[in-house]
Amino acid sequence: MGWFYGCKLRIAMNQFGEIACSALSNGHVANIKMVEQLVAGIEAKIYGDRGYISQELKIRLKDQGIDLITYHRKNMQAIQLCASDKYHLRQRNKIEILFGLLKGQYNLVTSKARSLHGFLRGIYASLCAYQLTHRNKPTIQIKESSA
Repeated sequence: MGWFYGCKLRIAMNQFGEIACSALSNGHVANIKMVEQLVAGIEAKIYGDRGYISQELKIRLKDQGIDLITYHRKNMQAIQLCASDKYHLRQRNKIEILFGLLKGQYNLVTSKARSLHGFLRGIYASLCAYQLTHRNKPTIQIKESSA
């Protein structure tokens, strides 16, 4: 078995393409375990991929005023979603565009840090550079549900 040195950067993006919040963790930590820390203090609908499917998590977030909307897995019963939720779930590729920009233009991955402080400084410098200087952020047009 080999060694693993890594971390995961999780980002919540708003409809304007801005980074609403971010969290950095060990690479072995599951997405579900970081969601509550990532969205603390936010009241909104959050759209996630299948890595965020958890009924317990949905209930805990609902108590905080947050709706977690995800697709279902193939072996799960289909979830009825309104048209606006289906539209917004299809817009999740915008977060992949954001990560592509951070890696390509803002050197998120290519920094060669010599210390932990240098490593963290490089990550947050990339995030700040994107927030402050990027002009055409990947935006999401909001569609209201007709319920």
